[in-house]
Amino acid sequence: MPQIDKSDYLCIGCGACAYSCPKQCITYRYNPLGQYVPEIDYEKCIECRLCEKKCPVYSPLQPQRHNGVLYDSVTGGYIVCYKGYDERFRQTSASGGFLTAVLYRLIETKAVDTVVCVVNDRTETSFYQYDFVSDKDDLVKNSRSAYYPMEMSDVLRHIRNHEGTYAMVVLPCQAKAIRDIQKTDRVLGERIKFLLGLVCGGLPGKSMVEYVALDNGVNVEDVKKISFRDKNIADLNRQYSVTLSVTEYCSIKSRFPEESFGFSYLNKLFHYRACNVCDDIFAEFSDAAFMDAWLPEHRKDRLGTSICIIRNETLKDILHPYFITNPNCEPVDISVAIKAQNSVGLIQRKKKQSYFKRRLYRRLGYRTPDDHRMTFSAVERLKFFIRAMQEFLIQNKSQKLWSLYKEQAVTFDKYKYTMKRYIRLVKKI
Repeated sequence: MPQIDKSDYLCIGCGACAYSCPKQCITYRYNPLGQYVPEIDYEKCIECRLCEKKCPVYSPLQPQRHNGVLYDSVTGGYIVCYKGYDERFRQTSASGGFLTAVLYRLIETKAVDTVVCVVNDRTETSFYQYDFVSDKDDLVKNSRSAYYPMEMSDVLRHIRNHEGTYAMVVLPCQAKAIRDIQKTDRVLGERIKFLLGLVCGGLPGKSMVEYVALDNGVNVEDVKKISFRDKNIADLNRQYSVTLSVTEYCSIKSRFPEESFGFSYLNKLFHYRACNVCDDIFAEFSDAAFMDAWLPEHRKDRLGTSICIIRNETLKDILHPYFITNPNCEPVDISVAIKAQNSVGLIQRKKKQSYFKRRLYRRLGYRTPDDHRMTFSAVERLKFFIRAMQEFLIQNKSQKLWSLYKEQAVTFDKYKYTMKRYIRLVKKI
């Protein structure tokens, strides 16, 4: 019997299992935290367990190492790394606009027919949808990050049922899932030409948006639109915000890191627990990875600077004319990308602490991915244990208390007051 719907299974809600199921007996629902969780129709299930085999959290699949591609144990494979920005897209993008510029060139050169990315489009159940973009001038509306859960089973079915070539913007776990599916799905293998990955520090459920809304005195049902990573010339890029639009004339802005957006995200109040054991920072299964340049020389950036790691030789050739003619771009050593993410603690958290957490979670009764042998000093063991337990306790408390709030057993103010007090207490350990 499949285990993906059990409470001890660390699901990331990517949609790989729902797409791969030969009987299409897996659907998704939202749990109280607003996370996608799978449901299995056991009357249709044939117990082939393909759902488990294609799960990126547990799959043993490793990125391929190609001739001519360099390798770093932190970033994975790479050919070249660039840093800079694009003036055309910088204002409307999450960082320096590199990703939008690359998507623009892929369509402009007809390297792909369609780009698949996330668009801000409100429905009854979600603020974001996947969009299929074939006109390069439509890319600007899809150019900001979305700190919001998305599952891709319907997108993969669309690609399978519609001829053409595609580039997809994906998170690290999604990139791994697609690569695993492509091994046995010839159609997706041929049609998805490029995976463009985003550096990821963890994914919250959609209840994070509800938390921000309520903390600002608004019901989430009244919010018409969400925009993450909004830029303001008065603020530094590292103080990015989320904007909740209620009416044409009324909106709420919550900044990172000090306001409710930052508080809920940094304390992982609504995060998928599977993110805690993920060790892929740089989307190692993607053809190119994009990130912010969190570097000392860019601390005063108002509009942001991007870093791009290219891993695919064909993609490198397509993009080479763009990068060498962009006056605001330069090739840099791969260590620059590592330094950029190390400055916000991501390297330590996902490369070392994730292995420690896998062992800890296993002792706590969760199914965890296999891990490589890694040694820790006595100081590291103590530090990682304390941090892992703090994270675990805070997430457990948030899940239980938010579930009570959703059942109307406690008020939102009670949730907020209790969590802030609890977090202060736990972080004194």
